[in-house]
Amino acid sequence: MRVRPRIWRAGLAAAAVVALAAPSASARNMTAMQAARQAYLAGRYAEAAPLLRSHLRSAPRDTAAWVWLGASHYAAGEVRPAIWAFESAAILDPSPEVLLWLGAAYARGGRSADAERVLQRVRRAARGQVAIIAGYWLRSLRGQRAPVLDAGDEFDRYAYVVRWYNPSLSTTHVEIIVRSVLGYARMYEVDPRLIMALIAIESGFDTRARSSAGAMGLGQLMPETARSLSVDPWDPAANIYGTVRYLRLQLDRFGGNKALALAAYNAGRGAVMRYGGIPPYRETQWYVLNVMALFGRLSGS
Repeated sequence: MRVRPRIWRAGLAAAAVVALAAPSASARNMTAMQAARQAYLAGRYAEAAPLLRSHLRSAPRDTAAWVWLGASHYAAGEVRPAIWAFESAAILDPSPEVLLWLGAAYARGGRSADAERVLQRVRRAARGQVAIIAGYWLRSLRGQRAPVLDAGDEFDRYAYVVRWYNPSLSTTHVEIIVRSVLGYARMYEVDPRLIMALIAIESGFDTRARSSAGAMGLGQLMPETARSLSVDPWDPAANIYGTVRYLRLQLDRFGGNKALALAAYNAGRGAVMRYGGIPPYRETQWYVLNVMALFGRLSGS
């Protein structure tokens, strides 16, 4: 899927995520924000949080930094400071994207009534992927949790996840999707859980999904991408083939870095190369963090 370039600048209305990759500067030349991004990407959440707090002392209205801080605490399992950071971000920017993460933090902290209130607000106000994810969280609040997957061929567990995200799918469509995901994952050596996470965020496993930009089907292939891969984007198996093949191309171009490959899948490899990392487009930054977060949940991490 390609996005229309919109630069995310601190202090302006920001999305609920932040860039996951830092520019390729040496550590001694990095700003606190750049160093925090690199630490977060490496899973060093305890290192990222103090860097972000340092940055916020000089830029207290940087919504992106507050969200970064919340995400760092959230990923480290530190729910109370995560809620505080997301609440601070929501004061500056009560957008559906920011509120989505606040609702998720409330849910994880056992504040079910607050989570329900915030997530219902998001679902009413948001469109597309944000509304879909809010719905997933609301279902989780009611005890309907998606299972952890392994990288093997556990058809029934993968089928359960597909149905969990889109209960309206027919048995035939579920079987086509699962067998295509597992088969093309083996063929192109891509973790099937990453493919599942990408499709869930892109389309919610809706085979007829179409974006305002013209992206189509399960993996939201753009028309030119579908043509270049010689696939019919409305055919579920062909769409998944195109999705996996295109993702594999991006993984190869960016040395297997999942975050950069997802950014290129979303915004194009030229944008990733131009910015030396995940582009500062709010759609792309939101997309990468959410796919990676869901990949982590499906993987049990």
